[in-house]
Formats: sequence, structure tokens, C-alpha cells
Amino acid sequence: MLAHAGALLIPVLAEATSKNVALETLTALTTLYIASELIRLRGGNVPIITGFTLRMSRPSERPHFISRPVYLALGLILALILFPKDIAYASIAVVAVGDPVAGYVGGRIGRLHVGRKTLEGFAAGLTASAILASLVVAPLVAAVGSTAASLLELSGVFEDNIMMPVGAGVAMLLVSGTALHIV
Repeated sequence: MLAHAGALLIPVLAEATSKNVALETLTALTTLYIASELIRLRGGNVPIITGFTLRMSRPSERPHFISRPVYLALGLILALILFPKDIAYASIAVVAVGDPVAGYVGGRIGRLHVGRKTLEGFAAGLTASAILASLVVAPLVAAVGSTAASLLELSGVFEDNIMMPVGAGVAMLLVSGTALHIV
């Protein structure tokens, strides 16, 4: 959850500096994370990063390379590269809020299951992400992007941390009539 929330800092960094600085920073942090995981798997410890990774991971993940943060970073990088800034930022908001809210609500009160996911989590994640994304794009555009991302997450698609921001961005492009924008 905390890593997802941290993703909201990427648009802030991009606005404070530039999209390229945000991309370079995200790439450098991802590279550092990959190196820290390789060191951890060989019995080493990278101060702060290793402890944070272990606290944020599931016990079943710990014997292996913990890849979810890398997938999240790739989703954020793709959003920044592929989409105009408003849609990129809204796509990042969708994954940063929708995915953890869906997981939290689904795990706490979810009763109606669709595979391994719950409809309650789906509804909560969709609502939260649509509200946050609507701060960046028009409410209809935000709702369409959030719905697309939430449906991808509900479907159990391969690596939702990549697919949610990309799917949200594509849906928002289509509904807004905006052209694809590759940096």
C-alpha cells in the first residue's frame, strides 16, 4: 500500500521539475531496488531498502525476488512515456489509489468473489480512483479510466501494476479523443 501511495509523488516530481527528471529518478530508483533485491537474495542487506521491502512483502514472497515494486515502476514509466501529462497523472492516480483500496476493502469486507477478487473491493477501488483521477481530468474521463483499470484488476490480468495504468490511460485517451503521446 505504501509503495502505491508513494507513486503519487511521481506527478508532483514531474511538475516540480520535468517529466524527464521524473522518468530518470524513477528509473534510477528501480535500478537501485533491483540491485538491493539481488543483494538480499545473496544474504546481504541494503540499509533501509531491504527492511522496507521485507515489511511490505508477503511472507511467501520473501524467499524469491520481490517483483511487484518493479512492475509498479514499469507501469508508472509507461504511463509517463505514452500519455500526455494529464492522462499520465490520472493513470498513476488510478493505480496508486485504486489497487490498494480494492485490496484493503476486498480483504476486510469482501464477500462476493470473482475469482480471487471481490466485487466490494472492485467498487471501492473504482470509486476512490475515479474521485482522485477527476482532480486531473474531466470526471467522465476519470470514470472511464478507473473502470477500465478496475476491470483489469478484477479480471486477474497478468501484473495489474503494469496493466492498470496503461489500461486506464488507453481508455482515457479513447474517451477524450486525445492522441497517443510518446515522450
